[in-house]
Amino acid sequence: MIQKLIDALIDIVLWVPRQLFGLLVDGVELMLGWIPDIDIVDLQSVFDGLGGQLLYFLTVFEFDYGITAMMTALIARFILRRIPFIG
Repeated sequence: MIQKLIDALIDIVLWVPRQLFGLLVDGVELMLGWIPDIDIVDLQSVFDGLGGQLLYFLTVFEFDYGITAMMTALIARFILRRIPFIG
């Protein structure tokens, strides 16, 4: 009988945070609906607009490898900082 009373008390105490969380989620969902749709630009048309000299230097400096290496390092740092006692 005492266990049922404790369970009922816990349910009453946790009802308020659950309702607040539900309202918060509903509010965020409503605000996300306000964000306008973004038109996605075709990347080929963006690169067609670049000059030949810029493309030459991007190739010489291996821009594609550099971006890949930087993104890999940032993701690895993010993951390692999530591990307890390391980050």
